[in-house]
Amino acid sequence: MPTVFSPCVGAVAKIQACTEESVFSINFSGAAGKLTAPIGGFALELNGNYQFLHTVNDFIYVYAFGDRVGELTVSGFGFVKTCSGAEDAKLCNVFEFYQKNRIKEKGDLSVQIGDCADANFWAFLTGMRLELQDPQTLVGQWSLRFNIVPKK
Repeated sequence: MPTVFSPCVGAVAKIQACTEESVFSINFSGAAGKLTAPIGGFALELNGNYQFLHTVNDFIYVYAFGDRVGELTVSGFGFVKTCSGAEDAKLCNVFEFYQKNRIKEKGDLSVQIGDCADANFWAFLTGMRLELQDPQTLVGQWSLRFNIVPKK
């Protein structure tokens, strides 16, 4: 059986698997610089602002005050040290994106998930996490945390 990938530690190959420009994307409009590290996933959490009032006669009143600020976490992977041609996948690119676009520096961004027109939010970059998973291969994970407000 032929070997397609050699089992050497720390080697990465980029394979273009699709003819589309991108299969999935998260766009950051108004961002200073582009986030070039590979995105592996996202988690979106939205909640409403509600109050339930229980009375003596077993009545329950519900008050709806609107939407609360949500949270979007975008995550991916990257490398501490890269070979030529893989500079886009460096963890320091994520750190640089955070430094330039965090709430203290930039204020708000506009975030759109994929090509869904309704998944468009005002976002505030409020946190970042970089984590080295394997010191032998120098592969790490990253996540960026945004507090978001749905656009009406």
